[in-house]
Amino acid sequence: MISVDTAVKIVTDVTESLPAKTVPFERALGLCLAQDVQSDINMPPFERSAMDGYAVIAEDTARAPVELAVIEDIAAGHMPTKKVLRGQASKIMTGAAVPEGADAVVKVEETEDLPTDNRVKILRRIDGGKNISKMGEDMKVGQIVIRKGVTIRPQEIGILATVGKSRVGVFSTPAVGIISTGTELVDVESKPAAAQIRNSNGYSLAAQARRLKADVELLGTVKDTKEEISRMMRKGLQKDILILSGGVSMGEYDLVGDVMKDLGAHIYFEKVALRPGKPVIFGKKDKTFIFALPGNPVASFVTFELFIYPAIRKMMGFATIYRTTVKASLEVEIPVKRKRREYRPALLRMHNNQWYVSPVEWHGSADLLSTTRANCLLIVREDAEKLSVGQLVDVVLLD
Repeated sequence: MISVDTAVKIVTDVTESLPAKTVPFERALGLCLAQDVQSDINMPPFERSAMDGYAVIAEDTARAPVELAVIEDIAAGHMPTKKVLRGQASKIMTGAAVPEGADAVVKVEETEDLPTDNRVKILRRIDGGKNISKMGEDMKVGQIVIRKGVTIRPQEIGILATVGKSRVGVFSTPAVGIISTGTELVDVESKPAAAQIRNSNGYSLAAQARRLKADVELLGTVKDTKEEISRMMRKGLQKDILILSGGVSMGEYDLVGDVMKDLGAHIYFEKVALRPGKPVIFGKKDKTFIFALPGNPVASFVTFELFIYPAIRKMMGFATIYRTTVKASLEVEIPVKRKRREYRPALLRMHNNQWYVSPVEWHGSADLLSTTRANCLLIVREDAEKLSVGQLVDVVLLD
């Protein structure tokens, strides 16, 4: 049995980024950029008004209030046609090009329209350069505006559109197959009979993987026989990652590990000093990484977050591959019984700029309902003697 840290290191050491692919930029949300992106334009592309108001020569406002002749109206999307001279102003809208000669824009709130046609009163003095966005101050032609390895968020989508990058290189997402093992399993739409349960693990694991943008296929459920498990695993070996839940403990019908070995998979580890999730198997057959997780749903959930989450993130090219961990003040005492690292469903809250955490009511690794009341995993380290109220503990953020 190996430590959690050793197991995580093994997983992340052997997984590698998948090849890059080119996709339409609007489909790149949540993916990892596989190339630097340069701007093909200056932004702003011209001296641009940052306000609705009047483009003026700042020196004309030195003795404000002062009246100026309005020579032109300039709307966004139209270029000025007249040069501003001393004693003149051009009415201008936000985003419009500042006319030649003007060196400041007076906000409309600091002006007063006069009854006399084509004149405006400037109420306050303004400094040169005020309310003007300089050409290229946001980005310049040839400037790298997004770097390789960045997560593409809505703001990056906007920048890609701004620089005309209609197709962009991103790292591929892994194809993930999910198999649920257990003779006791029935589908969601079936009413479980005595000794049966619905297959929840397959769907929760699929949701965890899809949240990471993985390409997921639920391969189905199999009964606890070597023949059925082997048949379905062979189908799953077409994927980048194959996830199985159930059949990995020490019982007579826990056959997944044996089938993996029969198929010639290389086994990296079979047990981790972890609660919940001790019987977790990680292996590889040809190009496919295989994660065999415990059947209890909370153990399945936790082991995905610890081992599969960073594997998928690394395969997708991200530099940051782990869930965020923060320090929080414990709100209740926690007795420590086992010398295995524990990950307990817990509720994290912020108060007066301080994180506070308390475990939710939890009845063990079969109690999936408890995780719906949790937004984090509270870590009880294997060397802890006790956890007292007010003690700072590590917390893995889930949401």
